Amino acid sequence: MALNTDKDLLVGVGKQIRVIRKKQGMALKDLAQAVGMEPSNLSVIENGKSNPQLLTYVKIAAALNCTMGDLFDFPFDYAKLEQTYMPRKHTL
Repeated sequence: MALNTDKDLLVGVGKQIRVIRKKQGMALKDLAQAVGMEPSNLSVIENGKSNPQLLTYVKIAAALNCTMGDLFDFPFDYAKLEQTYMPRKHTL
């Protein structure tokens, strides 16, 4: 029984954001501007290489005129999410 990893979740959400954005005919730079971020930062999110803050997801959903649930509406077994906690060190 394979566990789903954090990376799997981030990649899935990123792909879902891209799908919704493209269905609406919105360019990456347009969504980035609506959210208030650089297109390169949004690209990193869409490629599943970033774990953005909850408020960033809220802003993306609002800019796409969709719900937070829509961003997470893809096949993923949340019950099998790997429960390994890996704290990050914050540097000043």
